[in-house]
Amino acid sequence: MFTRLIAWSLHNRFLVLAFTLIFCLFGGYTLQKMPVDVFPEFAPPQVVVQTESPGMAPQDVEALITYPLESVINGTPGVAHVRSKTSVGLSTITVVFDDKTDIYRNRQLVNERIQQIASRLPSGSSTPVMLPVTSAVGWLVKYALISKSASPETLRTISDWSIRPRILALGGVASVVSLGGDVKQYQVRIDPERMLAYRISVEEVRQALETTNRNVPGAFLHQSGSELVVEAVGRIKTLDDIKKTLIVTREGIPITIANIATVGFGGAIKRGDGAYNTENAVIGTISKTYGADTVTTTDKVEQTLAKIKASLPAGIELKTNVFRQANFIESAIHNLTVALLEGAIIVIIVLFIFLMNWRASLITFISMPISFVVGILVLHFFGFGINSMTLGGIAIAIGEVVDDGIITVENVVHRLRLNRLAKNPLPTIEVVFDSVLEIRSSVVYATVIISLVFLPIFFLSGIAERIFSPLAIAYIASVLGSLVVSITLVPALCYLLLVRKKEQQQDVLIQLHPIEQKERYQIEHSSQGKHAESETRFVVWLKGHFLTLLNWSLSHCKAVLLMAGTAFILALALLPFFGTSFLPEFHEGNFIVAMSTLPGTSLGESMRLGEQVRKKLLQYPQVLSISQRAGRSDLDEDALPPNVSEFDVRLDFAKDKNMSPVELVKRIRQDLSQIPGAVFNVGQFIAHRMDEVLSGVRAQVAIKIFGDNLSTLNQLGQSIETMLKKVPGVVDVNKEQQIDVPQLIIKIDREKAARYGVNVGQISEDIQVLLNGISVSSVLQGQRTFDLYVRIAATGRDNVKAIQEMLIDAHSAAVNGISKIPLRSVADITLESQPFAINRENVQRYIAVAFNVQGRDLGSVIQDVQKRINESIKLPADYFIEYGGQFESQQQASRVILIFGSVVILIMFLLLYKAFGTMREALLVMFNLPLALIGGVVSLYISSGEMSVAAMIGFITLFGIATRNGIILVSHYNQLHAHGQSRQAVIIQGTLDRLVPVLMTAATAGLGLIPLLWGSPAGKELERPLAQVLLGGLFTSTILNMLVVPTVYNAMEQWREKRNKSTITKIKEY
Repeated sequence: MFTRLIAWSLHNRFLVLAFTLIFCLFGGYTLQKMPVDVFPEFAPPQVVVQTESPGMAPQDVEALITYPLESVINGTPGVAHVRSKTSVGLSTITVVFDDKTDIYRNRQLVNERIQQIASRLPSGSSTPVMLPVTSAVGWLVKYALISKSASPETLRTISDWSIRPRILALGGVASVVSLGGDVKQYQVRIDPERMLAYRISVEEVRQALETTNRNVPGAFLHQSGSELVVEAVGRIKTLDDIKKTLIVTREGIPITIANIATVGFGGAIKRGDGAYNTENAVIGTISKTYGADTVTTTDKVEQTLAKIKASLPAGIELKTNVFRQANFIESAIHNLTVALLEGAIIVIIVLFIFLMNWRASLITFISMPISFVVGILVLHFFGFGINSMTLGGIAIAIGEVVDDGIITVENVVHRLRLNRLAKNPLPTIEVVFDSVLEIRSSVVYATVIISLVFLPIFFLSGIAERIFSPLAIAYIASVLGSLVVSITLVPALCYLLLVRKKEQQQDVLIQLHPIEQKERYQIEHSSQGKHAESETRFVVWLKGHFLTLLNWSLSHCKAVLLMAGTAFILALALLPFFGTSFLPEFHEGNFIVAMSTLPGTSLGESMRLGEQVRKKLLQYPQVLSISQRAGRSDLDEDALPPNVSEFDVRLDFAKDKNMSPVELVKRIRQDLSQIPGAVFNVGQFIAHRMDEVLSGVRAQVAIKIFGDNLSTLNQLGQSIETMLKKVPGVVDVNKEQQIDVPQLIIKIDREKAARYGVNVGQISEDIQVLLNGISVSSVLQGQRTFDLYVRIAATGRDNVKAIQEMLIDAHSAAVNGISKIPLRSVADITLESQPFAINRENVQRYIAVAFNVQGRDLGSVIQDVQKRINESIKLPADYFIEYGGQFESQQQASRVILIFGSVVILIMFLLLYKAFGTMREALLVMFNLPLALIGGVVSLYISSGEMSVAAMIGFITLFGIATRNGIILVSHYNQLHAHGQSRQAVIIQGTLDRLVPVLMTAATAGLGLIPLLWGSPAGKELERPLAQVLLGGLFTSTILNMLVVPTVYNAMEQWREKRNKSTITKIKEY
């Protein structure tokens, strides 16, 4: 097949060029359509279900809402985990599905399960809502509305009714969540004493407002051939309409809302607030849909925000740079693109230095972009976009994609020179054809092996598989594309650019066929001396010095092997000293600071502490802005209790170049530790999201203690928290605050209630309306809708005494002529400790203690922590501990890579055995693996000293590339040996013949990676460990390959010759 394809390409050169041009144009068009993001979608499909029951205690929410919902959702096909968080008035259930399931089918399945139980949920709770489908790193943009003149109510109304609808109308936006300000309500603040005077019940007020706020149709009126629509308008439009609403008529006197209540505008009960820098603000979070193009969607959002900003009322500012994920994406893509271009320039320079022929260099270089086009089209076919991993795969392959072209072009140049110096030159088209055919087998096997080494990546699971598989696909597709290019386009270009016109004129009607080995040997042998004279000065100088080194190596076999073996053993001795980590640290250019205060802390107190945090951080010149989100908003996937805040810190490290990012984080942690009553966690957005996907907690490591009793769980959590603070390298220790907090408990006395003729249900409803409030209807203002809320005035509920004296309805016969009684008459009102929040996973309660790692590697810290916990923590029966986070994924990925990496090495050996036909030569090629390991280990140890998943993938990549050099060398030995040359000639000539292509392939593959190691690290975090391993490994592999392999081959041949002589002697004697 390859023979015919090469021949066809040479005979149809211009057709190949035309097809290549069309192919490249199609690739460029496809590239423009591909989505751009920082990472592939690394989170498994998940559905988030939220149910609100305002004011309900956490234990009741857990028993009446969370547990029933979990029970029906568990067992849904494809469900992997079910996590829940229960707090005051809110149940949030996260349903995590298997990787390969469809998110929209999953939502349908969950919705069907929810419908089975929705009718059995307690009254007063909302219908369970599935939150919009968002990406794990779905935050696109955050904005802040601030004003010194406008009210918080006005700011929130603008965010909810001016900004939110316009942004949601854009494609790719999943949600817009506003936090802060006041949610506008039409409020009826009833006065129980006035209601007593007028003998009006809460239920009467409620019914009056519900039934008198609607428009009703009156059919049609036909008049003079025209049809008129009849409508009765009864909707409330103004506060006066509410005040004039009739409740009842007593003795002919109407009693209206104005008689028993104060009517006005007010804000809803606040469970969340926001601030920007030192001012209170409304913070808006815009999230993208699952799979949307981050950069394109961000551009559309920013254009719309710019138009909104221009039309805002005077005195209101819209800050659109609070958070912008696209900054990191654009920086990462830019850095990787620059690295690609710089790598390409380095490759061109290397090619020209060795070939000293711009045409040959151009042919080799052209194979690079075309191979990348193949990679891009394959990525598009599999549904991947442009991100740091796909670009990283292409960047790592930048040297590899020219290797097939290098070997092919170098051999063509070499053979054309010999042919021109021969006495009876062959037709040049035959020479080009045979040159490509001669190295075809070694090129194919080498490319297949290089692609094969990435096989373990596809057996990874979880985040590791979703992050690294696009890199592997991009690399494999590009390398296989280079193979196709090397046997189609490269031969055509070689003939067009390297063959002279006079030679081309003599190639008419030539039938292509492989040149016989004898004829090929005669041409090479007769032209050898002249050819040496025609080589470039650099190559002649290089071969001259290398020959001296090779001769010494051949005559000192034991010394060479001893040095190589010693270097290998020393490299292995370094492995125990490596730290371990899952992924390198990212450089996103912003921080996310999470602040937790004691449970039960009010929202106002959280904002007060947050103001201290904001003022401290704004003292650093690197901090451009800081925003605070405390608590939660409606349908907020990032719902937090009032005692928890998140700060988005936007940075510019260039503002103070004397302070490194690491030092800045260290100082920020020191400053935050001085704020009393708060615990902080400093991280980055994407890193936090990865951690949350791994363990459900936004920290690198989560220690989860499972059990039934919340008090026991809290005690165990405190013990582990205390122990963790003593472990070196552990920072940001944060125990989830699942402690009991004081709550005002109203226990209704059924006997007393019966004495007053009031049932418990009526009392409960009155308490809910008076204290919590209830939305009885809504008021339209144009297209805007605002709740009409009934609630007791603030003075009647602002302390325990007021609640005790609060008047409730006695619905039956009046007692002593009074139709209302104080709440204390039928209920005991006391302060009691109740759980603040309850977390569950797979229907079991748990408490999590989370922490980050700084100054040590993750693996050693985990070993230290596990050892201390095993020694000092004694668990009760039926209680157990699980460790979650990055280290768990790192261990799992390491096991998979080691197991399947061993399998791949075995498959490599079998392929080499098939290629060479002898186990001896297959093992000789495999000799390159330990040689490559030496440089890879030393390079990684010097640069970082950490063995991450990215570094392990670098080693398996290195093994494939190193094997290529051995294949090129040994296959040429076999060709010369088949020509009948002596052992000494085979080794010397064969090594010198392949010195240039081996050095060129190694130099392009290694030096092309250098741009990944310099400049800004943003976007290169995962590629740098790979580059460090490859660069060091290729250095030792190439040098030792050209010395150790010939030396070992020579020793093996000597041994074989001695054995053959001995055998012949024995036969003769016999």
